[in-house]
Amino acid sequence: MKVLITGSDGFIAKNLIEHLKRDEDTKLYLYNKTDSLDMLGAYVKEVDFIFHLAGVNRPKDAKEFYKGNSDLTKTITNMLIKENKQTPILLSSSTQSELDNDYGKSKLEAEKLLINYAEQTNTNIFIYKLPNVFGKWSKPNYNSVISTWCHNIANDLDIQVNDKNVELNLVYIDDVVNKFIKCLKFPPSIQIIATRPYKGFFSLTIQPIT
Repeated sequence: MKVLITGSDGFIAKNLIEHLKRDEDTKLYLYNKTDSLDMLGAYVKEVDFIFHLAGVNRPKDAKEFYKGNSDLTKTITNMLIKENKQTPILLSSSTQSELDNDYGKSKLEAEKLLINYAEQTNTNIFIYKLPNVFGKWSKPNYNSVISTWCHNIANDLDIQVNDKNVELNLVYIDDVVNKFIKCLKFPPSIQIIATRPYKGFFSLTIQPIT
């Protein structure tokens, strides 16, 4: 199977790649922000499944949220529709897509674009609303507050807790990756339109009726 992973240099993607590269039956196509849209278009034509993990979460300008999250999703779905392809897509979204901030709004737009693509093409999609993901290769002061705290403690630096009454919803990276791979290897055989919790995060799966 040919699999495209966007955001291939990111925290979640690196962990997913480490698992998938051990499978001799899976050929990986890796795309990140330094690659051209022409390369992305060529990959989209080739692959059988897309892990859309690219995203922007800490830009200098709020406009970058939309460029890196919703706009790129629109580009990918438009490419697929133009090629008349019905390629399943898994999107890494965020629990913040329910919040009124630019990051959340851009993620919600990406979710809606993917749902429209599924409805238009009768194709499987998987949307994961991830909370605070932690684990190996996450960057302090960027990917995970857990990584930040571990880094600070190891370097004898103070840790910051903004609100001691807030309970963090955490999920370990391997649990996320294992769930992602199940969508690739064992897609649902019946129609499912539901949002449900799984180890601290939510997934939305849309499976067309065959």
